[in-house]
Amino acid sequence: SSGINAEYGYKKLQGKGERPGEVKDLMVRRHLTDLTHSLVIPLEQFVSGLMPLQKSICPFRQPPLLQPFQPESFLATAKMEGECLKSSWKDLYRRFMRSPNFELWFQTKRNEANQRLEILHIQELCDADLYSWMAGKHEVQIVDLLLWIRDRFDVLDRVGGHPGMRENLKSHIDTLLNMVPADLQNTLKPAFKF
Repeated sequence: SSGINAEYGYKKLQGKGERPGEVKDLMVRRHLTDLTHSLVIPLEQFVSGLMPLQKSICPFRQPPLLQPFQPESFLATAKMEGECLKSSWKDLYRRFMRSPNFELWFQTKRNEANQRLEILHIQELCDADLYSWMAGKHEVQIVDLLLWIRDRFDVLDRVGGHPGMRENLKSHIDTLLNMVPADLQNTLKPAFKF
């Protein structure tokens, strides 16, 4: 049911008393679940549109973050079952978006999206051609990238990711360490023991 007339739906589910209480309870729970899904689906669709495009992920820069949620933009573009939202739904969304429940829901979605972006970023870094990147780079830039890659291990510990990513990052570290002078290698190697 995509209508907002929950009271009517509730009364209709209760019927004239010909059903046992357990059946009525189950029907009411199902009805409320359907209403919740009807409310959340347009929000989920809108939030997925806030994700940056994968092609905007550069392996040698910070990963992009989920774009900010703009309530009025959501209300202007949201559709339910292919139709624009009715004013009663817009009012419900406005109230919901001002509630602590929305903030908790959106914080969860934002964290999930940003973790996904971090994993995509690490995958881009794993697939990057370091030899092309290193052309014309100074030692300090190579050391910066080494430190950057080392920090990606902390990200992997926090968000997970494919086990092969760790091996790819270790291989990148070895490649970069071999590109700096021997005295600098000896200084850096103890910081890159995994």
